[in-house]
Amino acid sequence: MKIKSEHISTENFKIFGKVVAAPTVNPTSQAQDYKFWSDIANYLIEGETEIGICTVYKQRKNYINGMERHVRTPEILIPIDAPFILPLVIDRKDEDQVKAFQCNLGEAVVINKAVWHGACLPVGKDESSYFVIFRKGTPHEDVEKKNIKTIEIE
Repeated sequence: MKIKSEHISTENFKIFGKVVAAPTVNPTSQAQDYKFWSDIANYLIEGETEIGICTVYKQRKNYINGMERHVRTPEILIPIDAPFILPLVIDRKDEDQVKAFQCNLGEAVVINKAVWHGACLPVGKDESSYFVIFRKGTPHEDVEKKNIKTIEIE
């Protein structure tokens, strides 16, 4: 199976979580040397959080054949040095229905708890990194993985 990624937006991503992008409204506070926008996104994480970095490498073709989820925490992903493509399962009852979203620099995503997702794929570079923020201990205590039919993402 082959799917095409689409640019992420608040509307097309809402079943998976939230998109964080540059606001288009007036800043909450500003002065000559800064502008600040408050509350452009929110999420609830019970307990202490951790920030990690994931580096992904371009493959000959963008194939995915596995997903993971975290049932006790949302997951926040922020591109550091290049856009990425994020694959997610659309329907929990049909694990082969996957959608893929491109997240550009200056954007971030908040993936809801228990949403199946794959590792991000780099766009435009041989490798790229992104910040990963979730409940402390998640990589050791709250990762459920599963295999899916191989999907190519364009």
